[in-house]
Amino acid sequence: MTGMADKAKKVPVKTGRLKGIRPLGKPRSMGDVAYDYLKQAIISGDLPPGQRLIESQLSAQMKVSRVPVREAVKKLEQEGLVEKTGGRGFAVKGHSKEEIEETLGIRALLESYAAYLATEHLTDGILKKLENSIKAYRTSFEKGDTEKLMQLNTQFHEIIYKAAGSMKLYSLINSFRDEIHRYRRPLLTSQHHAQVSLKDHEEMVKAMREKDKKKVEDLVKKHILRGLDIIIRELDAGHSV
Repeated sequence: MTGMADKAKKVPVKTGRLKGIRPLGKPRSMGDVAYDYLKQAIISGDLPPGQRLIESQLSAQMKVSRVPVREAVKKLEQEGLVEKTGGRGFAVKGHSKEEIEETLGIRALLESYAAYLATEHLTDGILKKLENSIKAYRTSFEKGDTEKLMQLNTQFHEIIYKAAGSMKLYSLINSFRDEIHRYRRPLLTSQHHAQVSLKDHEEMVKAMREKDKKKVEDLVKKHILRGLDIIIRELDAGHSV
């Protein structure tokens, strides 16, 4: 018995790196947390263009001191999401017609090319994901769930970006992600526009299934430029975007 106990004591203990354990990194500052919170509220449309950002009000509602709020707003100003108003105040920045045309024009080129490449690399698995996304979109459309429609619309396009198989292209498209998300709300809150978007997605997947790369490319470009026309009409009618 003693020999067995001695043998058990001699079992070596591993002292190398433990699998799945990573450095925790530095704790996030409240300024960073406030920044993420406010940025998401702007992108989602909860804080619309023109909305004044009053430091005392934000501080009270977010239950933090004014210092992290001030840091967050300053960072948002540097990113072009908010702008100074009269005096020391800030407001959520809207978009000019020229900015929207430029952003969506670039998006049309990048995403249509991504769809072209995705059609080249199409697999049954990717096709199934796209079809499931459309099915879920249709269900949310029938329920009138705008928030879910926005999520599913983003999901559909994300599947195509990744299926393109180009990390450089994916990175370029993602650099416009926040701006693109801000434009989707006015498009998908309208029943008519949301229905048109659904029909466009169905046509894209049909062309992908048929391996018609050029048709898919043209459909995606047309889809995005149609959205551009709708947003410009909203601006011309005096609505903020």
